[in-house]
Amino acid sequence: MTKDSNVNNLSIETNGTTIEKIVVAILLLVPIAVFSLTPLYNTKGPELFGLTFFYWFQAAWLVVTSIFYILAAMLLNRMEGGN
Repeated sequence: MTKDSNVNNLSIETNGTTIEKIVVAILLLVPIAVFSLTPLYNTKGPELFGLTFFYWFQAAWLVVTSIFYILAAMLLNRMEGGN
């Protein structure tokens, strides 16, 4: 097989509904938007366990982002017919 025929066999289409695709997009874009809005969390207070808001907010969002990505992966897997 040539390189061109391999590219033609690739497909990014899924069997999901438009709503499911929008949900996946939102799950992936929300963390990007939150981390991009630095003025939102660029403050010292309130502190939590001695950490300024800037640090604990980012740490909390790392956990939230992981959950969002897992949910998006599960939804994509279901849309593609996986288990």
